[in-house]
Amino acid sequence: MTGRSGWQKAFQAGHAPLAVDALHRAWHHLVAVAPKDFNAACKEPALTERLCLYLMHTRASDRLTGLWSYENSQGELVFQDGKVTVAKRKRTDIRYYTNHEQPELDLIFEFKKLSHQKAQRDKYLGNEGLGRFITGEYSIGQPAALMVGILTTHEDDCVPPLMRWINSPDARTLLYMESSEGRAIRKPSNLFPVAHFDTEHVRPVKKGPAHGTIVVSHLFLGFPSLPRAATRRKRRANLQDALDG
Repeated sequence: MTGRSGWQKAFQAGHAPLAVDALHRAWHHLVAVAPKDFNAACKEPALTERLCLYLMHTRASDRLTGLWSYENSQGELVFQDGKVTVAKRKRTDIRYYTNHEQPELDLIFEFKKLSHQKAQRDKYLGNEGLGRFITGEYSIGQPAALMVGILTTHEDDCVPPLMRWINSPDARTLLYMESSEGRAIRKPSNLFPVAHFDTEHVRPVKKGPAHGTIVVSHLFLGFPSLPRAATRRKRRANLQDALDG
């Protein structure tokens, strides 16, 4: 696989870092100014809709000339026996696109809520999350994308267990991961300073860029005063003791 260093230099010199920084700033601004309508209890689509609309509004001040979109529907038309149907439907959470650089930048942000619970880690890593950038239909031909974890419990309870699993032998096999010096996680991120770490994955030939892999940067965004999972468990235990007493 060739061309890694070349695309990374071009990538870092283009719109992508500006777009990621803009999204990061926008998130924290909305958390600060609209806590009643932008908080951990909100559903994921409501958060991404408000976030993307704000990014559209601030695009000029963010020095971006491309286009933001959310819940962007995509698919393929299939013509057969005089009929036309839609196949491979997909709906991206947030997308930043520009043809003002070559190759064209089509940067996808996939959001998933993330807590200390294994079920949410599995969704983040599975076919509804990270898997969409590996074997799925997201970011076809693109060298990079972002997974965005919306933290609903304290970062210390959410992120370390996720990182431990990603560095496991099982993850390297299931997620088609490229490793460096025995580790699958590259921390800090090579692409975006605000991202927590990168992972690199081998894609099927027709879905990957020329050098064959996609780098996914993992960004985690939260809210003030997120609870600690251990504190919540202790509170439940105290409640149960009170009920038993």
